[in-house]
Amino acid sequence: MKFLSPYRELFSLPKFGSSLLAAVAGKLRPGISSLALLLGVAHYRGLSQAAVVVSVSALAGATLPLRGRLMDRQGYTRGMGLWLVVYLCALTVLVLNEHAHGPFATTLVVAFVAGVSAPPVLIVTRLMWRDMTTGRLRTTILSLDTMLADVGFIVGPTIAAFLVVAVAPWAGLAASALLCTIAVLLLRSRGLPHEPKPPQSAERHWLGPLRNRVLRRTMAAATSFFLAVRAIELAFPAWAQQHSSPLMSGVLLSCMSVGSVTGGLILGGLPARWSAKATLPVTLAVLCLGTLLVAAASFTWTALLVVAAALMGIALGPSFVALWATVGELSPANMSAETLSWVSSFMSLGGSVGAAVGSVVAQALGPGALLVLAAVSLAIGTSLAHLAIKAKPVTSEQPPESIPMSA
Repeated sequence: MKFLSPYRELFSLPKFGSSLLAAVAGKLRPGISSLALLLGVAHYRGLSQAAVVVSVSALAGATLPLRGRLMDRQGYTRGMGLWLVVYLCALTVLVLNEHAHGPFATTLVVAFVAGVSAPPVLIVTRLMWRDMTTGRLRTTILSLDTMLADVGFIVGPTIAAFLVVAVAPWAGLAASALLCTIAVLLLRSRGLPHEPKPPQSAERHWLGPLRNRVLRRTMAAATSFFLAVRAIELAFPAWAQQHSSPLMSGVLLSCMSVGSVTGGLILGGLPARWSAKATLPVTLAVLCLGTLLVAAASFTWTALLVVAAALMGIALGPSFVALWATVGELSPANMSAETLSWVSSFMSLGGSVGAAVGSVVAQALGPGALLVLAAVSLAIGTSLAHLAIKAKPVTSEQPPESIPMSA
């Protein structure tokens, strides 16, 4: 089948098997680690204190752009071994402190250290895919990467909950540590090439990729995009609660995820002339229309809402593919890791705003209004992405290489 030929070509690439295994381990770990940390600490201290620990650990994500800058300077996998050792030590201290009912302050400190030192496997794997592929295969591998991310966030929490309940309170964190170790060892053994360093006399501006207006618009579009995603994820449980059917929240989220996986896999198998049309403004615009369809369906029958959620999800996976492809094309030379890190940070920011605003809107106006808000955010993201793509290429806007870096 011609549809499967791009995927067959991927599996014939050298070292693709080990690269895929590293990516799978990296995608499973985030879905396991957050819930494992929450449930593990809650076992000893209660849910309220555990939520504080998870929040402190998540704050460490603010350091990701700095780590991306270090990766651009020192090598994409060079420092991962040291980060892994610190990460494993921090998790060990956390587990021992909880088991001994030690100070809560110690738990907070080591949780933050674990968050800061967690090797950025997701960033490195996306750089790895860009190094391995070109043209049509790059769209295919990003589609596969997006599908793995969806599966990881579906399966990961289930694995974490099972391990904590059936094995031990620390078993979920142990699984997170094991997956991280496997991913780091495989990535280091693969020997990911590093972009040539610029001359020492040609330091970049301290703002790095943020100095470029094209990337700023793209990151703003990513923020709006993920704000909408988080709002949609809150709207489904709000609808289920409103209709006294709590199980439907899981059904609706699963349908959206299945649609996302399907859309990503379909995009990866399309011919180049078709997949090239799925640019970020196009996918976000389609996702916006799909969200409005879900908003309308939320006032009708449950079966229609389920179908609408699945159809809307088909545009979700391609939107992630288009975002990472766009960022990869726009990344300035010697700033690839930092650029990807900044985009991830802006997406986290959008998710945080979406969760905060979404909870207020859902409570005050209902899930339908929250879905409309998500559609508005997607429309804004579409406009920003369109402006970014219309603007001049990043290479023509790079700051002069003689500008010193003060940070």
